[in-house]
Amino acid sequence: MKLQFWGVRGYVPTPGAAYLGYGGNTCCVVIYGAHDELLVLDSGTGFCRFGDELMQREFGEGRGELTLLISHTYWDHLLGLPFPGLVHTPGNTLKIYGPDSIRGSLRMVYDGILSPVYSPVYGLAHMAATHSFEPISTHPLQVGKLTVRAMPLSQHKHSPIWAYRIEEHGRTVVYMTDVRYSDAQIWRKAVHFAEGATVLIHSAPYTRAEEVEDYGHSRVEDAIEVAQQACVEQLLLYHHAPTRTDTQLDALVAHYRAELVAIGSSLRLEAAREGPIIEV
Repeated sequence: MKLQFWGVRGYVPTPGAAYLGYGGNTCCVVIYGAHDELLVLDSGTGFCRFGDELMQREFGEGRGELTLLISHTYWDHLLGLPFPGLVHTPGNTLKIYGPDSIRGSLRMVYDGILSPVYSPVYGLAHMAATHSFEPISTHPLQVGKLTVRAMPLSQHKHSPIWAYRIEEHGRTVVYMTDVRYSDAQIWRKAVHFAEGATVLIHSAPYTRAEEVEDYGHSRVEDAIEVAQQACVEQLLLYHHAPTRTDTQLDALVAHYRAELVAIGSSLRLEAAREGPIIEV
């Protein structure tokens, strides 16, 4: 199993020279299975660039298939879906899983952002690729040889937030974003879900020392403490603040690595970066 980040920012895309090192697109992570499975976590603006890449492969000929897991329906996790050519190429297949809400199904949410008021695509009916939507549940999902487990991190009625755990041959990637540890029960659930993971991808836009409205996100220290309690091998900080430059991210990682060394922790810490393929 391999993983690759195509979007690492939260809230809004971040263009500019100061952000090129880590990348400025919003949330999109790709898992490559050992048997050619293609699993995508969230369809932020990073999905646009990834989709362009796929068009150089079988997707350009209408022979591609991928599974898309949506954590929740905030814009920074959704907006990239309608733009790549692969979704407008007949013959391609997209299987999309994610949470429904009291506002309606995931299909309804996507159809809404593609209304003529917002988009020239004019709704899901005008996407030529075959696409299906299924509500996610806690029952394991099999994508080829990849086993996907899902867990609700919050019960926000308007936009429930789910975490994903992908397993293959004893290696595990856990994807956990937009969680606020507002009570001990959520904390215990998160630690249990991440238990023994090879890689934990965890949103961490700000530190506890930064006084900023973070709209429901955990802090860097939260991500580290969850990873330590869950005995995770590697933590990849994710959903970077749009104001956090490459230089600042380098300094942040160096600071917390030093703290981990000082306490004798074996946890490997990195900040998620667009581009490189990571062996899990």
